[in-house]
Amino acid sequence: MPIHQLVQVGRTSGGVVLPKSELRALGCVGEDGNVKSHPVRITQTDDATWEVSLIDPNDFPDAEAESVNSTA
Repeated sequence: MPIHQLVQVGRTSGGVVLPKSELRALGCVGEDGNVKSHPVRITQTDDATWEVSLIDPNDFPDAEAESVNSTA
């Protein structure tokens, strides 16, 4: 399993680069070779474990409402 570096994203966030080959296999790369905008859910499952899940774009408003409701 490859190791990836955590990087600064803007002033208030951090990120990890996902392999484009894996994203391409999931249909997340366009014909122009650029990564398509796609909603994802990031869930912390343990102290140092995070899960990234692709969300069906048609379900995105429901997923956003679910996130808001779970923090209320």
